[in-house]
Amino acid sequence: MSFVFIVGSPRSGTTILGEILDRHRDISQWYEPYFVWDHYFRNFPDDERTADEATPRIVRQISTDFLNYRKKSDSRIVVDKSPRNSLKTGFIKKIFPEARFIHIIRDGRDVTLSIQKEWLRRRNIVHGGGENDGFKYRKAIKVVNDWLDRQKFIQHKFRAFWFETHGHLLNRSRHLNRLRWNGDVGWGPRFRGWRHVYKHSSILQFNAHQWVRCVENICASWPDIPADKKMEIRYEDLVTHGEEIIEQILDFLKAPCDEGFFSRIPELKKGNYNKWGIEFSAEQISEIQPILSQMLINLGYEENSNW
Repeated sequence: MSFVFIVGSPRSGTTILGEILDRHRDISQWYEPYFVWDHYFRNFPDDERTADEATPRIVRQISTDFLNYRKKSDSRIVVDKSPRNSLKTGFIKKIFPEARFIHIIRDGRDVTLSIQKEWLRRRNIVHGGGENDGFKYRKAIKVVNDWLDRQKFIQHKFRAFWFETHGHLLNRSRHLNRLRWNGDVGWGPRFRGWRHVYKHSSILQFNAHQWVRCVENICASWPDIPADKKMEIRYEDLVTHGEEIIEQILDFLKAPCDEGFFSRIPELKKGNYNKWGIEFSAEQISEIQPILSQMLINLGYEENSNW
């Protein structure tokens, strides 16, 4: 077991879990290497990939990159926590048959709230207070720098930058992933059929659909993964019972907890859940209730749709 994939919708705790595991002496996190996953899919209309798309050429390209990263990082285990991977679990399993998967689940209402904040932040960078308020270059550069800083090796910084900007470096109409969103400002995984949903939904509703589709895709492929190669955790359990859950994860990865490990990990925000009940208005709740309710019930967050 060399490769571990943390899957879950964006804002479900994939980042904090990846950062925690990265502090272990045997583990190195490769932060969202989209330039590897999408090398041959950059101009595809969505982020969903199937096992059939893992052709010999694709398998060779991606597996070689990951093997090289493991060697370069001198780690026994490489962890990837890319949220878009939620839409390609079968594809990943075809490339890495022995990989292990950790599915982190979070209340979809808190996820939707957090995703929307990121969408609004990026729209503010592009438009500010109004459509003609001007593109905020400094904030845009900070977004890019923050992402590049997470790449540990200089060659990957260059590859990531080139992948995101080549052909449109000076064209601000395509900055901040707008190439992925038909020139609009968007963020996160693009599920199959997203254009239709986006056209007929508010941004908030679309963000709710992103959570549902990510979880649906993972759940659909979950039975195909052997029991000893998959683990499911809840974000709420991670932030409230951190050490216990982390020890279970390390046991699953066969990575014994080394001395001083817990003193090195990032601080967990123990009260960082159920914020949706405070920050969403009644009108916003009514917008997303029909979209989220069934999945919330399926996952045990609610008993019925009257929340």
